[in-house]
Amino acid sequence: MKKHLPLSFRKIFFFVLPFLVLGSTFSISKAAPVIFASPTPKVGTLFDFVVEVLKIVIKIGIPVIAVMFVYTGYLFISAQGNEQQLSKAKMALLSSVVGAAILLGAVLLATIVKNTIGELGG
Repeated sequence: MKKHLPLSFRKIFFFVLPFLVLGSTFSISKAAPVIFASPTPKVGTLFDFVVEVLKIVIKIGIPVIAVMFVYTGYLFISAQGNEQQLSKAKMALLSSVVGAAILLGAVLLATIVKNTIGELGG
């Protein structure tokens, strides 16, 4: 019959012991902290990064939404009374409106949060 080591001993042996051995062989130096410079000069904080990402999303998203509204109009015109095609056009219109609302709502929310934190001094 094979006996197993208790769980607590296994934890100490496999997780704590290697760190103790490595910690005793390597000395911890008090080197200067590493500071990473921002690759873009506009981005200094997380909120600035979010604003820059949202600007890119807006530049891409608004033309896509415009194309979707044009495509939806084409679907309505090409339906010509066909109920199945008309329901497809209505679904495309609903999807376009929801996508536009999400895009503009994200920008609005990010702007509100950034201004609020800016007023609080953060």
